[in-house]
Amino acid sequence: MKNLIRHTAIIVLSTAIFSCSDGEDGAIGPQGEQGLQGETGQQGDVGAQGDQGDPGTANVIYSDWIPNGFSTGGGANQRLFTLATPQEITDLGVDLDTSVVMVYGRGDNIFFSFGSEVVPLPFERRSIEQLYTFVVSNGRIRVLGLVIGGNSNDFDLFDDYRYVIIPGGVAKSSIDHSTMSYKEITALYNIPE
Repeated sequence: MKNLIRHTAIIVLSTAIFSCSDGEDGAIGPQGEQGLQGETGQQGDVGAQGDQGDPGTANVIYSDWIPNGFSTGGGANQRLFTLATPQEITDLGVDLDTSVVMVYGRGDNIFFSFGSEVVPLPFERRSIEQLYTFVVSNGRIRVLGLVIGGNSNDFDLFDDYRYVIIPGGVAKSSIDHSTMSYKEITALYNIPE
């Protein structure tokens, strides 16, 4: 009788195991409720100092090329024209008294017959007895043309001018901007032509 019960149990168990079909799963049930928020973990350690970034144009201000604004003719031995008004400087949010200000003139064949050239002001052209410089005063930037002999006072050597302002915080570095060429300044501060 023991064998009969044992065989019957094996047959029933085998039937139950092998008769299960591999059917499809049922539909997915509804979303459960959101659990409670866990506690905030401890602050991690401070990371290592990153590498020094490349210099960029952060805070360096430059104008577009501004057409020559000198009036022509007349008997004056000096002329001024304004590159940036006090309101424009205020809008830029810079203090000209603590900033480095540079002005450049651009014209054709300044030194040689190589086409357009850019030179820093002040610039003296002895062959035509003219001096071009700039003045920073009363919150404005102006270009000044001076006749240093008895020659022309048309002040048309340069076609246009551009200023570059390096605010006090940026300018306080070991860089001597006054010894740098226009190309070096534009490369250092990523200033487009």
